[in-house]
Order: sequence, then C-alpha cells, then structure tokens
Amino acid sequence: MARSIFRWVLIGLIGVVIVGGAVLYIYFDDLATTPLEAEGGVVVEVPPGAGAAEVAGLLAEAEVTDHPRLLRFYLKIEGLDTELRAGTFELPRPACFADIAAVLTSDEVVTRRITLPEGLTVERMAAVLEDQDVCDAESFLAEATELARDELSLDSAEGYLFPDTYEAAVDADAAEIARLLFDQAARVWEEEAGAEHDVAERHRLLTLASIVQAEGAAAAEFPLIAGVFANRLERGMKLESCATVLYALDEHKQVLEYRDLEVDSPYNTYRVTGLPPGPVCCPGREALAAALDPAGHDYLFFVSNGDGTHTFSRTLAEHNAARAATREDRAAAVDPERP
Repeated sequence: MARSIFRWVLIGLIGVVIVGGAVLYIYFDDLATTPLEAEGGVVVEVPPGAGAAEVAGLLAEAEVTDHPRLLRFYLKIEGLDTELRAGTFELPRPACFADIAAVLTSDEVVTRRITLPEGLTVERMAAVLEDQDVCDAESFLAEATELARDELSLDSAEGYLFPDTYEAAVDADAAEIARLLFDQAARVWEEEAGAEHDVAERHRLLTLASIVQAEGAAAAEFPLIAGVFANRLERGMKLESCATVLYALDEHKQVLEYRDLEVDSPYNTYRVTGLPPGPVCCPGREALAAALDPAGHDYLFFVSNGDGTHTFSRTLAEHNAARAATREDRAAAVDPERP
C-alpha cells in the first residue's frame, strides 16, 4: 500500500516537473523570440570589452529588458555572448532577446547625418561640426592639420576636406570625422581628375577651384569663372579676386574697402601675381570640375549682378560699364522711385 502511494506521488512530482518545465520553456521562448510592441526607442552605448553580464545590466537600466539574467542565458546558449559588438546602438524598448542579439551582434551602429556645404573654410567647418555637437572644433582642426602634414606635407588641410552630406557614427570622434572628409576629398579628386596630375598640380587646381567656389554662386557659371582666371593667369595678369582678400583678412565682409585691397598677404591677389599659396576654402565637385576644364572664351573680367549671376566682360571698358550698370540696378532695387 505504502509502495503504491509512493509510486503515485513520484509520478505526480515528475508530472509537475514536466509541466513546470514546459511552462518555463514556453515562457523563456516567448521572452526570447516573440517580438514585443515597443513603446519607443533608446540609444545604448556598449563600451569596448563589455561582457554579456555588463551588457545585460546596461539594457535593464535602459528598460530594454526586465530579465537581464535570462538574456545572459539566452546569449550563452545561442553562442552569442562572445559576439557582442562595442558601439552605440539604437534598440526598441522593450525588445525580445532575439531582436536584442540581432542588433548587438551587427555593425548597425547609430549614425547621424552631417551636412557641410561647399565653400566653407576648414575653420568654419570645425565651427559647424561643433555647433552640431559632432565634435570639438579645436580637436577637429588639430586632427585635420595632422592629416595634411602626415599625408600631404602641408601645414593646412584647407581645400582637402570635402564638403558633402555624411552618415557618421554618433560616437565618432574628431579624428574619425576628419579622416572621413579627407578620404572623401581624395576619392572625388580621383573621380574627377584621374591619376594624371601630380601632388603639386593637384594643389594648384584645388587652389583655383576654391577661388571659383568662393567667387561663384550659380554652379552653371563655374566654368565661365574658371575660364576668366585661366585667361588672366595665361596673360600674367593679377587675379584680383575678392575671395582671396577676404581669406587674407580672415573675416567676412559684404563689401570690401579700398584699404582692404592693400592687406599685406600672399593671398592678396590684388597685389600678388598668380595663384595664392593654397586654397581659400573647401570646394565642391562642380568647382573642381570647372578648374579642371575651364570654359574656353576671351573674358577677362566679371562682376556680380547681385542675384547670384555675373556679367562677363572682355575689356576693362566693358567691365567698368557693367559695374556702373550693376550699381544703378542695385540702387533702383533699394529705391524704386530713384530716377
């Protein structure tokens, strides 16, 4: 009788264990693989060298999971506990174990979009990056300068950082951002110029492209502007570019004064014949293409019309007439009643 009771108790206990195990398995499998309805997203930074226990703790603090121990167990049995990546990741909150593992073992780190327009100087680029909380301006300038010195034997990266829209990791540092812009500039140069130009010729053409970029507004006119400067260089004339004077002054002015044209600088092309020592900004692709292939014409002068376009002239007399007409048009725009 006692033996029979023991047998039934044992069978009952085994049944409880089996049922309990089945329930626990279903519960664990549900936590592991059933997608959850996320209430939002959260950015989590996984430091280098972090183990599964530390990562599970970080995710619990971020409310991505309420079960850090079970998450660790899942990662262990799936062989993923040694495959976790360091970086900054965006995860749904909450998330099942499988979705968490898929993100943390991938290369899909959180990125941010960075837009740097054409015509910025390196200093201005640094300021924009700092304003966008991408990186510290001073650190960026230092890293960009180091790249220029190490790889180009130049004291400045001016003209050698490409203005573009980039996707960069949110935790990218100044060195990585500088390298991103520097390498893109090299790629664009290779695409536009090929391998036929040496280092010195690249520097010369980038300098010309930067002046075209700084002087122009409408990309359609860039080849015409480049042609004017090419003609002046060929004739031994001074370039007389206001953009180079502004670079020498290291300030932005809407209108240059005559005394500004006397600034003592190798970048003052009103006093110095030929190109300045280097670029005056970071040119974009259209300006570079124009410098590589200037439009063929006999224009030697151009003047802004005040609307982003220019009037081009062959002689100084034509140029002076265009300047006078431009001044009158601007005055009439300010005072329509002016006779």
